Amino acid sequence: MANLPSESPAVANLLLELRRTLRASGVTVAELAKQLDVAEPTLWRWLRGQGLTLVGLSRICDAIGLDFRDLVERSQGPETDRFSLRQERFLAADRELALIFFVVLNGEQRQSLIDEFGLDAVRVDQHIERLRRLGLISVGPRGRLRPLISRTARWRRGGPLAVAFERTVKGFFLSMDFGAEDALYVSDMIRLSDFGRKRVHALFEKLRSDIHMVAEQDAVAGLDRYDWSALFMLVRPLDVAEVTKDLN
Repeated sequence: MANLPSESPAVANLLLELRRTLRASGVTVAELAKQLDVAEPTLWRWLRGQGLTLVGLSRICDAIGLDFRDLVERSQGPETDRFSLRQERFLAADRELALIFFVVLNGEQRQSLIDEFGLDAVRVDQHIERLRRLGLISVGPRGRLRPLISRTARWRRGGPLAVAFERTVKGFFLSMDFGAEDALYVSDMIRLSDFGRKRVHALFEKLRSDIHMVAEQDAVAGLDRYDWSALFMLVRPLDVAEVTKDLN
């Protein structure tokens, strides 16, 4: 049977969804390769779309308990790159609802919300139904959650989610101990025009996309430990007087 065309956008989306599902299943690449009776490097190539046939893809789906039709549907599902004002208002008004949505946006599933975040199962199910009605997620026939908002989507500047972020999340980020052993950060002072800062922000957006790709590869690798990690990038004009006020 002919190999699937990995350069096709549709196949690329299918493989991306397959990797997300594999990550959520908790099955490592090594375990899956053994189950399929193929060499681990071969399976790695398949997951990248190299040498993967429809039969091979079907075998992977069967091995992790994934309905092939469900995989195709989720990989082709509609996705928008912006929130509606109504969606923002509901998320901004309920921190638990927002937490559940943004965790699902990053590929996690119902059980992760219960196990990793200690959330009540009944409340999780209620929030999932609210998110479905808001058009933020879809729920597959096996309860599989899929976000209907692009992971790169941005909320309105000055809108409900931006205000909620300023009120809660930003303070949480900035109160972290940057001197801790597991804190990795870069800081600098540099002269930039307003146009230069906008260019830096565009680089932030590209880097954020690359970091999500690293997370996907990291998860598929089946390493021993994973932690939810905080990422915060900022560029803004510096108040020089504030920096120098205690120097004299």
